Amino acid sequence: MDSSGSIAQLRLEPKTCNVKHITFYTRNLRFKCKRCATFCCKLGSPKLSANDVIRLKQAGYNRAEFIDSAHSSLKNWADGSCVLLQFNKERNVYECLVYDSRPILCRLYPFYFQETSPNLFILEIMPCRGISRLAGEPVNERFFVNHLRDLLHEFVSAKFY
Repeated sequence: MDSSGSIAQLRLEPKTCNVKHITFYTRNLRFKCKRCATFCCKLGSPKLSANDVIRLKQAGYNRAEFIDSAHSSLKNWADGSCVLLQFNKERNVYECLVYDSRPILCRLYPFYFQETSPNLFILEIMPCRGISRLAGEPVNERFFVNHLRDLLHEFVSAKFY
């Protein structure tokens, strides 16, 4: 990982947006979500795509309940935490009220795709307690295919407000 948080470079096939080539800069990162909601759900709210809004509406939420129209993002509380986050005292974990319908940027976290030129993306990593050098699943080509590839396709085609 370089100092900017970049962990890989991806080149996409222009017509299909399929990954043509991926180069990982580091081989010793691992990830396992700890359900701590320390950063992902408390850093302010993510921008929403048109598909995000559709998914949240289908989950039964009214736009006024979850969209901060001034910023085209999810609403958050004064402390910066997402309005859709709640703490489950019985299980001692934070839970997203719309986990299965959560926005694309929430599903990607702690990973983010930065487009550097047409069809070229840098895979970046943001602060997260689930990132480790010892525990969790290795962040490599298999991890990308199993967890990030489909999200990349959605991210590339997303129309953010």
